Amino acid sequence: MRLRRNCAKGCHHHCRAQLTHLVQDEKHTDHKLITHGLYAYSRHPSYVGWFYWSIGTQVILMNPLCICIYALVSWLFFHDRIYVEEYSLLYFFQSDYARYQKRVPTGLPFIKGYLIE
Repeated sequence: MRLRRNCAKGCHHHCRAQLTHLVQDEKHTDHKLITHGLYAYSRHPSYVGWFYWSIGTQVILMNPLCICIYALVSWLFFHDRIYVEEYSLLYFFQSDYARYQKRVPTGLPFIKGYLIE
């Protein structure tokens, strides 16, 4: 729980009002591409925190069936969410975001996001 809370606090600290639970489909004048702090290590640090927190709770509870289910459901959710979100980010920030994608991983296993080859 501490990892998830710290990731969320770090994301809020760096993004301030830009961090929402909805994927934005319009770029506002105050939107900025954040690439420092936690975002220098993961393109989606709050998702990384939530993903590992959800699995970690089941590890602590020693619940093997739920470990597998939580891992699968969380992975599927974030795989689709990141794909959609990065499509928007590439549209908003274009080559800046493409360069950022090449430097920094998503932080989640086997999830690459929406990539322009």
